[in-house]
Amino acid sequence: MPSTGARRAGPPRITGAIAAVGFLVIAGYQVLLALGIAFSGAAWGGATLTPTLRLASAVSAIVLVLAALIVLGRAGYWGPRVPAAIFRWGVWVLVGGMALSALANFASPTIGERFFLGPSAVLLAFLCFATTRVPGRRRN
Repeated sequence: MPSTGARRAGPPRITGAIAAVGFLVIAGYQVLLALGIAFSGAAWGGATLTPTLRLASAVSAIVLVLAALIVLGRAGYWGPRVPAAIFRWGVWVLVGGMALSALANFASPTIGERFFLGPSAVLLAFLCFATTRVPGRRRN
């Protein structure tokens, strides 16, 4: 019988890792937008990248990296000293946030948001939800 601290690499842990990669890919796109390198037709409603939108992309990138850390923490890949409630509730916030993001992207006039970012947000919401199924840490 495995020790109480051991965790099996099951589907919820794997979905957490996949969600983290997804968040990091989108964060990378936001960094490119912030630097003025990426095609902006798939973001911000197709608007020209003003300094304000570039700053918003930089902030978005930071939030997306934090989202990746939250799902990795919930999946048990890191954070044994961080209160488990942060990861548990954080993933639920991400489920709701990604669902709202999907709605906003599907309502966008730009093709990139409707056909790339919208489905990506739905997938991330689903993966975050699946990550909520990871068994929590035991309290001592």
